[in-house]
Parts: sequence; C-alpha cells; structure tokens
Amino acid sequence: MNAHERRRLAALRADRETVLAAAEALRHQAVQSHYAGLARPETAFGLASILELLALRIADQPPDVRAHVVRIAREMTGDGMDLPTVRRNRRR
Repeated sequence: MNAHERRRLAALRADRETVLAAAEALRHQAVQSHYAGLARPETAFGLASILELLALRIADQPPDVRAHVVRIAREMTGDGMDLPTVRRNRRR
C-alpha cells in the first residue's frame, strides 16, 4: 500500500468516524429531550440509523455526496471546520 492509498483510507476512516459521532450525538440528544418531557424521539433515531448506514458505506458514496454528508455531520456535532467564517491557520 502506497502513501496515497494510506492517506485516502485515513480520510475515509475520519469521515466515517465523523458521521458515526453525529449519529451518536443525535441519539443522545433525543434521549435527553425525551427525559425532559418532549415526545417522539423515534424520528431522531431513524435519522441516526440513516447516518450509520451512510457511514458504513462511506467509501462507496460519490465524492460530492460524501462531502455533503460529512459537512452535515460536522455541523451536527459542533465541529466548525467547514464553517467559512472560521479562520484556519496552517501550522507546520
């Protein structure tokens, strides 16, 4: 396995972990809301299941679909890496 392939696999793994973290956060928030007296957490559970399915097949997704799913997952988990208003500095 060459360096390019290792980087690609690492990126896919990171994307998968991001989407799975969003599914976990969504389920956690639904359970917490249910404890607070809000009804119908099953909608959130359904969306979390869809995110998990997308995460399992992340390598098979077209690049634009994968990028969109990961961007949404990052927004759901509060990761601001895809926000254009956040300045990013490159450190070496």
